[in-house]
Amino acid sequence: MIQYFSKTKVTVLIILLAFFSSCNTGTETEDERSLKIVYTDWSESVAITYLSYVLLEEHMDYKVILKLTDVETAYREVANNEADIFTDAWLPETHKQYFDEHQDKLEMLGITYPEARTGLVVPAYSELKSVADLENYPHPIVGIDPGAGVMQKAQAAIDKYSPGNTLLALSEEEMVEQLGDSIKRRLDIVVTGWEPHWIFARYDVRFLDDPDNIFGQKENIYTIARTGLEEEHPNAVRFFERMQLTEMQLNNLVYEIRVSKDPVEGVNKWMEQNEYVVNQWMKNLTKERLKIM
Repeated sequence: MIQYFSKTKVTVLIILLAFFSSCNTGTETEDERSLKIVYTDWSESVAITYLSYVLLEEHMDYKVILKLTDVETAYREVANNEADIFTDAWLPETHKQYFDEHQDKLEMLGITYPEARTGLVVPAYSELKSVADLENYPHPIVGIDPGAGVMQKAQAAIDKYSPGNTLLALSEEEMVEQLGDSIKRRLDIVVTGWEPHWIFARYDVRFLDDPDNIFGQKENIYTIARTGLEEEHPNAVRFFERMQLTEMQLNNLVYEIRVSKDPVEGVNKWMEQNEYVVNQWMKNLTKERLKIM
């Protein structure tokens, strides 16, 4: 028996078919719902990256791939669409050369941390007061990864004030170990430093004055992304636009990760203490309001 449908029924049927079809395909399929984040082994980079990882993967249903690399490669891979996001871009000074090289292929999503600073750091008991005092300093300057922006500035300070001196390129962990050992024995030491960093909570240390502004003014830590990310993952971009940490919040996050057995555990401990601020970042970006137990 043949049944005939009215125009109204046919219209309703078409609308329903279109609705269920859109539910099945969506703007982001499960395979496409992934992000690759590059990061460095600096303490604040690890902290911000793993905080992003936990929130994106566990609460926004993304598959997040993390890659540890050096800062120069981080900028290059984001610019070349080999990665999506880098959450530790120090601008406008420290990472200027990397950003300038690729700026046409990068987008700034938001300021993750304002008032960041780099320079040379000494124990409080040091007789050195200014970067200019390096003229009479006989020991090597203890640095970190040679590609770090602070290392280029430190070399410029050495060239200006202490041309015969040496800048050691170590890992951040090795630099901190030498700092701690020197403080324990009250020895002279100068290290490349930056804030935020947990050493300012752990030790009585200070920046050397920088009268010629070699290290530049305070700057911001940005999250940067490849071009076109917002069209593909608008909710992820909204999240990074909202995520901003105060000095206390970031220092506490870095500390929790440092004392935990792995970064995810440290992030979860921090989130328990900062439920309100996390919920503000995630508002309307998840199916349910994020509740941290």
